[in-house]
Amino acid sequence: MQYRCAIVDDEPLALDILENYIQRTSYLKLVKKASELATVENLIAERKVDLVFLDVNLRGNTRDIIAQFLRQDCVFILVTAYSSREIQNLYWKEKQGYLGKPASYKKFVNEMERVIPAVKLAMT
Repeated sequence: MQYRCAIVDDEPLALDILENYIQRTSYLKLVKKASELATVENLIAERKVDLVFLDVNLRGNTRDIIAQFLRQDCVFILVTAYSSREIQNLYWKEKQGYLGKPASYKKFVNEMERVIPAVKLAMT
């Protein structure tokens, strides 16, 4: 089974790295790359993505906007230069993952293996 993914990050290099990691991972399929939250909102609402890689420090978005976005029925991997402790204090939910920037492919795969059960549950 392939899990449908979207990436939301305003850094082109981060988008490219995550796209490469997704392409290297047989059970993931990239359906959308975006630099703004609004671009993927409909995909999430229509359940066309299973997993969203989300930079929590997007230009023009406050923590409140990000926190509200995370309430949607989807699994999120929070991608950021913030420490995992800072992220846990701000946004953490059981159905979320964390990737620190820059993340190696090994860390990416380890985090995918950790969150896949939550993705499966969200799909039911």
